[in-house]
Amino acid sequence: MKTTMGRIGAALVLALALGTAAPVAAVGPDEPDPTEIYVMNNHLSDVRVFAEDADGRLHSLGRVARGALRSIDVPESVAADGYRIKVFPASPVWSPIADEWGIKTSVLHSERDLRVTMWLEADLAQSLVEIERG
Repeated sequence: MKTTMGRIGAALVLALALGTAAPVAAVGPDEPDPTEIYVMNNHLSDVRVFAEDADGRLHSLGRVARGALRSIDVPESVAADGYRIKVFPASPVWSPIADEWGIKTSVLHSERDLRVTMWLEADLAQSLVEIERG
């Protein structure tokens, strides 16, 4: 029962955050909107979020605490030629990918994939990823 109530509460928090607290950024006429990633972490520990660029290099986008919701922008320099979002448990702390049990998206493109929402579950393989296309 606690798990169900926790998920309902987390969904309400995310809905309120997405609906009422939209970030405002100055964007010029020729600049695309940045890709936003929303991560709701229901995993058993903190997670680290990375963007893998077209050359296979990982770029750290930040850490999301257990039970937290975080909005992250993907830098245009990383997203320019296509990228993937990868999420791994935050431990062990000495290596971001020492634990190979993580999740990743398919290749995304900044000109059409405007928002990625990740609902992380205790078992990362059961997580849900939604991609809003522009």
